[in-house]
Amino acid sequence: MADGDPAWTRLESRGRRELQQGLDRAGLDADAVWVDYLTLGGALSADDLVAAVAGRRALARRDHDLLAHAVNERLPADGPRVPYSDQLG
Repeated sequence: MADGDPAWTRLESRGRRELQQGLDRAGLDADAVWVDYLTLGGALSADDLVAAVAGRRALARRDHDLLAHAVNERLPADGPRVPYSDQLG
């Protein structure tokens, strides 16, 4: 279970879908925003980040939020945003 947090475990798959939709809207993949994610304080390798977005590894709440922020920075300001973990429930 990601983060040992049962609430996040229930929301993780929705968060992953939201991230993927945001990446699609931006015309990017997780690899393309990896440096932005690292700059914000993320610690996953590029391969681990891609695997997490694809659902092949757990994505911690903190990593979701950092990646959501990185993706939102690349989206048009007047368009839909990727929700942060506390906005998913």
